[in-house]
Amino acid sequence: MVGINSLDAFSRSVRRAATFKNVRVVFHKITPGSDEETARDDGDAQRPTAAQNAQNTQSRMANEQTPLLDHGKPAPAEAQDCSIHLSQKMHRHSYLRIEALCKQRDETRSQQKEEDREPLLAKRVERHDGTFVDVIGGQSSLSQTIFNSSNVLIGVGMLSLPLGIRYAGWVIGLILLLTSAFVTKYTASLLAKCLDVDSSLANFADIAFVAFGEKGRVGTSVIFTLELVAACVSLVILFADSLDSLIEGPNDVHWKILCGCILAPLNFFPMRWLSFTSFLGIFCGIALIVITFVAGFLKSSSPGSLLDVATTYALPEHWKALPLSFGLIMAVWGGHSVFPNLYRDMKHPNQYGKGLSIIFSFVTSVDLVMAVLGYLMYGSNTLDEISTNVMKTDGYPQAVRVLVLVTIAIIPLTKFPLNCSPIISTLEVVFRIDPRAATIKPNRFNQSPFLTKLLKAIFRIVTTVVIVLIAIVVPSFEVISAIMGAGFCFLICVICPAVFHLKLFHGEIDRWQMILDWILIIVSTVLAIVGTAWEFLPKEWMGL
Repeated sequence: MVGINSLDAFSRSVRRAATFKNVRVVFHKITPGSDEETARDDGDAQRPTAAQNAQNTQSRMANEQTPLLDHGKPAPAEAQDCSIHLSQKMHRHSYLRIEALCKQRDETRSQQKEEDREPLLAKRVERHDGTFVDVIGGQSSLSQTIFNSSNVLIGVGMLSLPLGIRYAGWVIGLILLLTSAFVTKYTASLLAKCLDVDSSLANFADIAFVAFGEKGRVGTSVIFTLELVAACVSLVILFADSLDSLIEGPNDVHWKILCGCILAPLNFFPMRWLSFTSFLGIFCGIALIVITFVAGFLKSSSPGSLLDVATTYALPEHWKALPLSFGLIMAVWGGHSVFPNLYRDMKHPNQYGKGLSIIFSFVTSVDLVMAVLGYLMYGSNTLDEISTNVMKTDGYPQAVRVLVLVTIAIIPLTKFPLNCSPIISTLEVVFRIDPRAATIKPNRFNQSPFLTKLLKAIFRIVTTVVIVLIAIVVPSFEVISAIMGAGFCFLICVICPAVFHLKLFHGEIDRWQMILDWILIIVSTVLAIVGTAWEFLPKEWMGL
């Protein structure tokens, strides 16, 4: 299949979503008033026909669409339908930061290897002040964007949702889950609005840089790195817990070491190969729900049965444990770090709002099914991973346990290398062995091909080793999921988008929306602090 929604097109869309902020855009530079257009890069893209009338050059530049950058074929006409909004009321400091951002990209663009990037389309547009900027034109269809977003949101966090409902009870738990869905959908739309401040902005870090300067970008990078480390740790713990539940003998530490040995080689694979495994991630998430549902009808008595459901509570069974549910329920919405990338990669950005409605409706439905199934089947016996409940409960056919184990084992294989990739890239930049950093600040490591390759290999191995060690020190999947939800998801998914919105649009938004943003910031900050702090309190004090 070669259509826009073919398997290959979906795979390329996944790669762009995964590596968007590191991608190099090859474009043609057009000099106003000239009779020729010269290629800025030495790629194989074809030159467009030169403008015959210099008086029409500038007006044509605002709508110029370059060829497909890797094949030299004309860009699809649909891509020209995208309207680009350029802010007319930008704060002077924000405008200067945008200029600096464009300059940094221009200086480092030629340093990235061809095989490490997914070719993009580029447009040259005119700002309100008469200057021109080359911006990225999207290629993903609405269905591809929905798939990529769902693949990000449907992760291992949903395995802890039944435990979150157990701690909060049906009423408060479902209210928290639905409210978090509405709030994160709203803040996802705020990120798109912030990107529309200027068409050169491409990702979450760009918004932070324009809003708060270099400190904002550095702070965002630190938060994302910590979140990715926590996500990788959760995958190792999930893998080890699943094997430990089914196979007697080795303890969980041994299984975590084995997991590290299996996952470490995947960090050496090119991103374009790993993108194909992303399809398995969302499939395994849905498959796990189906397996759990079927298992509920294969057992006639509680616990673990849908024919004889467990005892559940409308309100928290232990009120002191209620704050533990904040992070567990919020953890399923940790996808806002890539929503700006997905928005920029849309062929028709005006469909982003429609896409968000479909995405959050689908993901919320999936999460609700998992939360309700798990809590109904196990009640007060619900563990931190619903998959562990299935494998530890007697009365199921052995095939059910094997299917759950296989499904759980596949998830780390699909997610771990993708989550590690930005961490490794950050290390390469910090130690100046990244090609872009090597050009700016050469040293004996980045000027030696052997030392560069050696350090890259060491970073990939050390990253896996550190993650496995953290997984051994923090053995509970519940703790790491709650910290991800309370410590990072509230910050990245609610607080940051609202703060960016207030900063960039201060004086332009109406009073009620400003009040709403401040309420979200204050409430989310309180829930994040309380939810994180509660994870370090003794469970005996809570009655658990």
